[in-house]
Amino acid sequence: MASSENTEEQEPLSPEQRLDALEKKVGSNKLILLGLAVFLIIVISVSVTVVALGVSGGETESAGDTEQLALVQTEIEQLKEQLLSLDAKQAEVSAALQLQEVKLANSGNKVLQATMIEQEASYQTFLSGLRSAIYDLAHMVPGSRAWFELYSDQVDSSIAHSQKRVGKLEKIETSEEKVDTFFEDF
Repeated sequence: MASSENTEEQEPLSPEQRLDALEKKVGSNKLILLGLAVFLIIVISVSVTVVALGVSGGETESAGDTEQLALVQTEIEQLKEQLLSLDAKQAEVSAALQLQEVKLANSGNKVLQATMIEQEASYQTFLSGLRSAIYDLAHMVPGSRAWFELYSDQVDSSIAHSQKRVGKLEKIETSEEKVDTFFEDF
């Protein structure tokens, strides 16, 4: 019962917190790979030094030295294979992180896009009602038809701009699209 209350009290992670967690994981993988690469370089340089000293010393190799050399070479091969597998895992994690970043960016844009389209629809409904009210008022007040034509042109222009914005909003698919062009027609 206490654990169910604990999970209910925890809030879900925000998109920024999820992104930070993924970046920390990728950072730790990079450090592990860097450490392994340094270790491999040290092992290889020690192996090369041992072989160079053995060859330059002019001494004949004994059976024990040959076995040790073979063991070191097999260990080097194993470490190379591990490095390659870790590189592949790091590439997979990086690709997954980029995919999550794109999904996160697009999910926020989709919600904002839907909200803005609804807002424009409400705006158009209001302007249509305003136009109807201006028409009714112009017919009630004698001599007011000239301002009806003047104001109906402005309302029609605002409705047309709103419809253009809805069209632009519907075309937006990713976060890389520029949204700054909404008000260029005003």
